[in-house]
Amino acid sequence: MNSRQLILVPVLALVGGASIAMEATEFPIEPSVLTREAVKSALAQARADGEIVRGEASLRADPPFVAVRTREEVRAEAVAAAHAHRVDPLHTGG
Repeated sequence: MNSRQLILVPVLALVGGASIAMEATEFPIEPSVLTREAVKSALAQARADGEIVRGEASLRADPPFVAVRTREEVRAEAVAAAHAHRVDPLHTGG
């Protein structure tokens, strides 16, 4: 490595680090208008109403899947597409 590269690499690292550090101060922090007691009571009310869910984001059960077509219909469509050399560009990136 020559001396130019030895100087350039740390300078770029510092500039990159500074740009990342500036993102945290991009938005001003607005002071709260609620008291601590008001926030605690709102939290207790939300917990009592069941609005606060702990755990995974997908904790609530999804509705059961209901198939619109049978397996035989899907397989017949796939076989017909293969015989006709049709390719769905959505799934092949074409």
